[in-house]
Amino acid sequence: MVSNVLGIIAGVIVIVIGIVLLVTWWGFFVKGLMATVPVVLILIGAGALVYFISEIKSKLELQKEEASSEKK
Repeated sequence: MVSNVLGIIAGVIVIVIGIVLLVTWWGFFVKGLMATVPVVLILIGAGALVYFISEIKSKLELQKEEASSEKK
């Protein structure tokens, strides 16, 4: 019970410190977002591209296997 209360108190303290620092360093926060958002979007796009290309390749391989099994 005591550890849960201490955890809640620590969580509230960390949230308050985070809010104070966010307000204080707002300019740095915005610059950080400006730096990370394009990189994250590039990585997400590359991941989606790789995933869907592999899906297309696997569907083509399945069609080839079905066509070869129908011929036999």
